[in-house]
Amino acid sequence: MVHNDYVPPGSPRDPTEQERHYVEEVAVVLERMGLVRMHGRVVGWLLVCDPPEQSASDISAALQASKGSISPALRFLRTAGWIEKVPRPGQRRDYYRITPNAWSTMLRQQTPVYAVFTELAARGLDEFRDEPPGRLLRLREMHQFFTWIQEEIPNLVERWLAWQREHPL
Repeated sequence: MVHNDYVPPGSPRDPTEQERHYVEEVAVVLERMGLVRMHGRVVGWLLVCDPPEQSASDISAALQASKGSISPALRFLRTAGWIEKVPRPGQRRDYYRITPNAWSTMLRQQTPVYAVFTELAARGLDEFRDEPPGRLLRLREMHQFFTWIQEEIPNLVERWLAWQREHPL
């Protein structure tokens, strides 16, 4: 019996041990940031897989995970703007890849969250203005920080995009 290891170009393949380890590292880091670990695994795999576009079945096989756990991860990551669905000519399956500029998009999308913290701190300052000074200092620091973040994130993203133009991949 002849064993053929040939994989046609553009076909998915099993991850190497090094890739599996890296995928898990990405998943753990993103889990610490509040993501579900499977979401992080999908991100990790889409960062290192070849080809860069993978179907849900490809991702499921590579991660040795059920399609039932991959599907919600893909849905969440698409909604968050981290991944995108891409067509493949002649294919009826959906394929996914990391969205170009996913990281700066993610940072920019967090801006409304910072506004909520700014508003929350302002409300705390208003409600507790006669309270002990230590509490007011903590609330003022929170308010100042998130006010600054709201102002700086758009500038930071613009600086990143300018830097990226000067340092193409």
